[in-house]
Amino acid sequence: MGAKSQEPKRMSSAILVGDVGGTNCRFAFAELSAQGTIDLHHSERFSVKDFPDFKTAVRHYLDSQTVKPAQAAFAFAGPKFGDEIKMTNIDWVVSESDLCNTFGFENVVIQNDFVAMANGATVVPDDGFEILMPGKVNYNKPVAVLGPGTGLGISLIVPGNPLRILPTEGGHVSFSPQDELEREILFHQLKDMSYLSVENLISGPGLLRLYKAICDIRGADCLCRKPDEIVASAEANPKSIARLAVVTFCNILGGFAGNAALTMGASGGVVIGGGVSRHVSPFLNESEFKTRFRNRGDGSWFVKEIPVRLIKAHFVALYGAAAMVLKK
Repeated sequence: MGAKSQEPKRMSSAILVGDVGGTNCRFAFAELSAQGTIDLHHSERFSVKDFPDFKTAVRHYLDSQTVKPAQAAFAFAGPKFGDEIKMTNIDWVVSESDLCNTFGFENVVIQNDFVAMANGATVVPDDGFEILMPGKVNYNKPVAVLGPGTGLGISLIVPGNPLRILPTEGGHVSFSPQDELEREILFHQLKDMSYLSVENLISGPGLLRLYKAICDIRGADCLCRKPDEIVASAEANPKSIARLAVVTFCNILGGFAGNAALTMGASGGVVIGGGVSRHVSPFLNESEFKTRFRNRGDGSWFVKEIPVRLIKAHFVALYGAAAMVLKK
């Protein structure tokens, strides 16, 4: 007998959504509930290093599913030009038209990941945030959304109906030290780099770079090899170099968030996202995060009442990507 032919996949009303960073990509199906909220299901996460390009990753996910979506929406860590995104930290180039042609989608929307993160942040309920600075985020005023992951993303929510979201590459601004240790870190890094950006220190890879620099400056052995090991060591030993590195990370994050509020005129609030932020959040109160945010010299008056929240909810960028199609 011949081999049984595979049944064609049935079309689905759900859309394919994805959140693609420099380290991981996550896929899911999204659809509107009867109440008008977005439901996610069949979520899976993969390492980007396991795939030569994005289309291979999409095909790998869809081959394991029983339905074929007609539409898709993806968030990528990189700037968008026309219908194409070139990712910042990995060598992937993705275009809407190419994805439509390859997979037969009727419609594909791709966007910068912090556009999707900002979009998702607007629909996260209050219990999905940790309050860092008191006050309610006001989307009738500009709101900055930023956060460290494999890189350092930042976007601006502009008030209006509908809200507009402006992607930026603000994570690549130059690092400006604010104390003696940070000055030592700057000079240490400039031995091997011609330019030190904030992203070089405030990101997953940046935490490891920060830790190694402090170990070198203090003449200590580098016992940690990965960012999660640094966080674990920081939790275990308050007097460790790892603890100092994580607290320094939080200090610099506070200064960057304050700069973002000033530069973008984000009087409505600052929202901090990204997986790294959740991991270091237990150390924020120990750090100078709040002081660094508020100490803006002659501009301190502008930031003193700005609310700051940290996203604790998961899959926010996926919800934001889904909303780009489902809530037009």
